[in-house]
Amino acid sequence: MGLYAWTIRVPGREPIERVSEIDELHQTLDALDLPRAPSPLEITADSDVIVPDRGSFRHADLEERFDWTVSWVKVTP
Repeated sequence: MGLYAWTIRVPGREPIERVSEIDELHQTLDALDLPRAPSPLEITADSDVIVPDRGSFRHADLEERFDWTVSWVKVTP
């Protein structure tokens, strides 16, 4: 598995920035327990359940005024 540089931005928190295997990103998303978040694999994987080399996801809840994002880019094969 390759390494990914990734960032999670959540209101009221410092951004979380890491370089790790994609599993650590998934574990971090699980640990944050963000409201109405899809599963980490649904966030990062395409329809073939493959994590692309580059991607991003944004969840915006206008009613609750809660907007968070995650982005990643593969840095090693």
